[in-house]
Amino acid sequence: MVAAWQLGRMQLRALITLACLAVASTALAAQDTMQTIMAFHVNPAALAFWAGGNDPPDNETPAQAKLRWDAALKGAQTMQAWGAVVQKPPYTRSGQWNADAQYMADLGREGEAVMRAHDAAKAFEIGGRLYDACNECHKLYVPRRGATIPREAPPPAPSAPR
Repeated sequence: MVAAWQLGRMQLRALITLACLAVASTALAAQDTMQTIMAFHVNPAALAFWAGGNDPPDNETPAQAKLRWDAALKGAQTMQAWGAVVQKPPYTRSGQWNADAQYMADLGREGEAVMRAHDAAKAFEIGGRLYDACNECHKLYVPRRGATIPREAPPPAPSAPR
């Protein structure tokens, strides 16, 4: 049988362990690289968002359609959440980064109502703007060999040999 004072020590140890785990997980989350954030959060959210505006798959059942729209809604919400996160240290960058991140969040907010209404035409239109925004941001911020960040424009085309 465990004495009362031993139980108190065990509970204290468990509480300290849980607190340490909570702090460690917060620290690890703050150490996510931009590549990790994009690969595991933003890109899957964008793909789900775009699925809301795409033509449904052949023979899609009502249950499958509901899952597709639910995923698109979650994608819109994820775009909002991560758009806010990447505007803050340690993720913010120079140039138009914060404006681009805010635009992603705004499109997610606009898309949320559309996904709830299952409005495929409007989802397609907003998804197109999101696609363009993603591409423009990638042109400026996704590193290439020898690139400086942020780039203001793609490098000039090589001149024709003479």
